[in-house]
Amino acid sequence: MRRIRPTLRNVFLGLIYLSALLVWLALVADTADLARQAGSPPVYPTTVAPPTTAPLRPTTSPRIAAAPPAEVLQDIVSDANQRVAGFHPKTGRYISAWLPDSFDAVNRQSFEANADILDEVSPFWYSTDAYGNLAHGSDARDKTLVELAHSKNVLVIPTIHNVLTVDPVPALLSSAVRRKNHIHNIVDEVLANNYDGIDIDYEFIGNGLREEYSAFITDLAKALHDQGKLVTIAVHAKTADYGGNGGFQDWALLGQVVDRLRIMTYDYHWRGGGPGPVAPIYWVRAVAEYAKSVVDPAKVVIGVPFYGYNWPPNGDAVGQTWDTINDLINANRLEVNLKESDANGLVQENWINYNSRQGRRTVWFATSRSLDAKLGLVQQLDLAGIAIWRLGGEDPESWKVIRRKLIEDPFESQRMVNQVLPEH
Repeated sequence: MRRIRPTLRNVFLGLIYLSALLVWLALVADTADLARQAGSPPVYPTTVAPPTTAPLRPTTSPRIAAAPPAEVLQDIVSDANQRVAGFHPKTGRYISAWLPDSFDAVNRQSFEANADILDEVSPFWYSTDAYGNLAHGSDARDKTLVELAHSKNVLVIPTIHNVLTVDPVPALLSSAVRRKNHIHNIVDEVLANNYDGIDIDYEFIGNGLREEYSAFITDLAKALHDQGKLVTIAVHAKTADYGGNGGFQDWALLGQVVDRLRIMTYDYHWRGGGPGPVAPIYWVRAVAEYAKSVVDPAKVVIGVPFYGYNWPPNGDAVGQTWDTINDLINANRLEVNLKESDANGLVQENWINYNSRQGRRTVWFATSRSLDAKLGLVQQLDLAGIAIWRLGGEDPESWKVIRRKLIEDPFESQRMVNQVLPEH
């Protein structure tokens, strides 16, 4: 191979460093602009954590005949700017949100108010039958939502769920032929509707189908990745491999093939059990620490509840959004209590009691203080971000907390810079 003259090599390396510097400057400007929108002054890090993924390196040495002309440099700068413009996450961590079936006035208002920091939305649009055929209601395939989201650089990753009266997924997973048919239908649906990927939310599957579930997710991820699409999965919270309801989900294996693992760190106290905190901090921490021990933390997303549960004296609770609970508090002039901690550790949730026709009712709901603590936990453990259930009707203070905590977080931005810096 012809040797490169040192002067030309230096010019080439200088151009690469200039490109990387432009990327960094654009990120700083974007971060500063987001911080100004949030009402807080930008904070620039003086130290940077090492990347958790290796920088991209050329596989062969470049051959240079002469210094690149001005138009080539312009192309390099333009490409760098495009990468910054389309880069996710928009803040220091991924911010994802599930949508209920319809894109109605309430969740659309929340979406539009926060689209500048939202990375992904997952409308709850699809289910399946036992043969792998997709089913959906009239709210699915909403082109208005897809076009609006894409215009604001928000990825659309619809959810396929098994929250049905009769669950068809065990029969589906048990057959390799049906799994293949299911994957074929999913890929076709994603491509036909210009989605950015798919989110799988298959819950309460028996541990006996662990291998079949893993095979399905592995094959689905390959099929969608071959099309340049993403795969995210919602998983049950657990602190051990076969803990809780998530024994059928092999995190160590799944974490290698999916793009993001969204952990449902809520419903610690659930509608079918007795009253108590929905997502106490000590439990979320235990789940997150276990997740980090078996999955690349850059793929671990912590679920956060934007809702609460209202329990009657006897029977199942009713899920309620924050605005419904807040209306209840204001209408009845109720005293709001804060549970900061208990014998297990930090809790940070609110609760209220009030009288009704059924008797004394109890409501537990997450606060902006608990969200602040969870975001701090995500930062401490260097996790990928958060997934919100659900968008619409939430406490507006929660978005202020997200903006304050995550806009000034340099984690993912520095990761991108490290990827474009040459080896040196």
